[in-house]
Amino acid sequence: MKRRQFLASAAASGGMLMLGGMGKSMAATSVPAWVSNLPLWQWYPIPGTALSSVDPAVRPLGVTGPRSKMETWCGATLKRNGSVYMLGAAGGHQDYAGNEVDALQLNSDNPHWVQLRGPSPNSQIIDDPAQFYLDLKPSCTHTYYATQYINSLDRMLVISSAGVYSHSGLYPAPPSNWAYLNSKRSFSFNTAAGDWDSPDYIAQYPGTGDWTACLCVKHPVTEDIYYSRNGGDGFYKWAAATNRWTKLSNNTDGSWYAGTAIDPTRNRLLRVGRYDNPVGEVRDLNGNLIPVTFGGLGASALAIGGYPGVIYDEVNDRFLVFYNAGNTINVLRVNPQTWFVDQPTFSGAAPGARPNGIQNSPQYVPELGGFVIANAYAGNVYFVRTTLTPMAAAPDTTPPPAPSGLTVS
Repeated sequence: MKRRQFLASAAASGGMLMLGGMGKSMAATSVPAWVSNLPLWQWYPIPGTALSSVDPAVRPLGVTGPRSKMETWCGATLKRNGSVYMLGAAGGHQDYAGNEVDALQLNSDNPHWVQLRGPSPNSQIIDDPAQFYLDLKPSCTHTYYATQYINSLDRMLVISSAGVYSHSGLYPAPPSNWAYLNSKRSFSFNTAAGDWDSPDYIAQYPGTGDWTACLCVKHPVTEDIYYSRNGGDGFYKWAAATNRWTKLSNNTDGSWYAGTAIDPTRNRLLRVGRYDNPVGEVRDLNGNLIPVTFGGLGASALAIGGYPGVIYDEVNDRFLVFYNAGNTINVLRVNPQTWFVDQPTFSGAAPGARPNGIQNSPQYVPELGGFVIANAYAGNVYFVRTTLTPMAAAPDTTPPPAPSGLTVS
């Protein structure tokens, strides 16, 4: 193909996100009635919010189909301004090849899923190791913890992965001269434009290692992404303001496979899980271990495998840890000052266990003062209110990076 120069355009900030005719101001001053009527710490299935309600009209290739967007090692993210729960390019392996983008605006009177962009046609789908299909839209993938929303860019990112990865002959091989065959590029969805960006909008990850369920967490204030691959060469940061990767240290881990959240007040992260020897641990933002003693239920309660999820509740100043416990989802609470571990008392029926792990499906929703989690493709999304004093998400003022001179084939 003819080579051309791509100049990334800045997404409009501080405006309104329109989803299927719904609009909501970016800075919320009150919560919807369905939230205000909820008691604290009650599991609430939001009516009419099954992801299956937005099945693509033409089904993309795959053995298990669109339920894989949730069930095959995939997470989600949150657009904080407007409280929009999102996922895209989720599925992967031979399970599902759709790369559609789905959004659920929670800060509305009647939350319901909307498909912001449909999937690439089946004629455009190619097999691994292609990161992008023939139409230059992302190959779907097991997203694990990689889906992150950058409000200052008005974009959803899926940090680098290798693509559908089928090895089954289900999809045709990529062309011999295909330019997008590594796992270094990231996907980015421009919410204002309603489409995926060019393959090189986000700078390529410069490090080494295996992307599978690796550490990927966003700082809730700076929106920088901290990232380290399994068996890789170090601990990295992607800066939202400059679109640049920086290697912070040589710290790494043979197997992350763990949920992580950042406490932005103390700039420390809590990591829970691991593939082979699950642990709970605290690190600084360079990836250095910080020795702590977990009280209450203790360190043994945080020795959780199976892809747990971790969020930081900014109003209550607590980490919340989510994991499958038998047939239901369980939640632990961790004090980031004392490292006391306890279990909050919920009312209402707990959601059923999430197939193949929690990943980063739980998201803290500051405008509504609680958290959201989707656990079943054909079931309603759950919300739990954790405070009576939610935070209004301030309008974005950080200018988006405008990479110049990026070459796209």
